[in-house]
Amino acid sequence: MIFFLYGDDDFRSAEKMRQIRDKFREQVDKSGFNIVTLDGENLTLEQFNEATGQMGFLSTKRLIVIKNIFTNKKLADLKELVIAYLNRQKDTAEENFILFWQSGSPDKRTGLFKKLSGYKYAQEFPALTGSQLPAWIIKTVKDRGGDITAAAAESLSANIGTDLWQLSNEINKLLANKKDSTITPTDVRELTVENIDDNIFALTDALAARDTKKALPLLERQLQQGMNEQYLLTMIARQFRILLQLKSLADQNISPAQMAKAAGLHPFVVKKTMPLIGRYSLSQLKKIFQSLHELDVNMKSLALEPKILLDLFIVKNTTTL
Repeated sequence: MIFFLYGDDDFRSAEKMRQIRDKFREQVDKSGFNIVTLDGENLTLEQFNEATGQMGFLSTKRLIVIKNIFTNKKLADLKELVIAYLNRQKDTAEENFILFWQSGSPDKRTGLFKKLSGYKYAQEFPALTGSQLPAWIIKTVKDRGGDITAAAAESLSANIGTDLWQLSNEINKLLANKKDSTITPTDVRELTVENIDDNIFALTDALAARDTKKALPLLERQLQQGMNEQYLLTMIARQFRILLQLKSLADQNISPAQMAKAAGLHPFVVKKTMPLIGRYSLSQLKKIFQSLHELDVNMKSLALEPKILLDLFIVKNTTTL
């Protein structure tokens, strides 16, 4: 049986992958010995053949999870052989279960995508937008044993945006503090990252004003309050991603409500961000976004302390814009 899960919302697709894995373990392989996960980005033909060619150990079948095969640099050499293997399968529950999971949307023009997307259990997970996000928050809180008002869900979606990984963490934080009562907008305001978001907004404003003396203390304040550098980088990148989206839409002479719908953002976020739009050119925003990508890579690969790298990013982008 073949599964294919993909899309920009890799939180929900990862949840679906976990559900399939848990169901397989519960119904087929309680030992877990026959569940194999392969790194698709570095997958070789030999590894694929070995994983798919083995019989189950004390089980009639195996579950083989292949993650991110579409970002494999040697996909051109692999795809035809993978397709040939798939063509030999009957896609029934009597065969090994093969689950292809892809973070993001792969190139839909490729033969492998066309093959996988044709299966019964192929599912795309697009990013949630508009009213879908508060609805997801309400359902998730309920599934986790809590309750939240519609206004609180709206407020939380406005504060955090479409990052379900971060939203999930914030929901857990709210539930831990509101075990036996309904989550309200006041709880969201006091217990989530709204204050952090305000400071990130202030930091973005300081970068636009080329005010190094203001930007560096804002960063330092967040670090002193216990925020780690990778989390702050994620928040900064989110703010500039929003700016880049809105700057690209601003030239189309459309209303803020239309911009919010087109960008998949809460109207409150658009209204709050609009004053910054005029302080950047599109080329400046693209340059900063590229710098943020480089910073992310450097923080994960260089021996320098992350704080030093963040400081260097701020100095660079307040002196060379």
